Amino acid sequence: MILEKHTESLQKKLFDPVNKNDLSIFKSFMETGKWTSKGCPFILEWPHLTVPDMIKDKITRHVLKVVSN
Repeated sequence: MILEKHTESLQKKLFDPVNKNDLSIFKSFMETGKWTSKGCPFILEWPHLTVPDMIKDKITRHVLKVVSN
């Protein structure tokens, strides 16, 4: 039971720039400089070096309608 709760809290997901909940979580991070109490909920994707920079890139590409290779 304890292990199940621990592994649930460690599950991360890909950031989706269309998902309003993902955007809300990132907005909160930008305002406070902190992730949720469970830590960063997003997976760092290659070739990015940090999650915030990755998210900024994804949002920019989405808004500008730039298709990634």
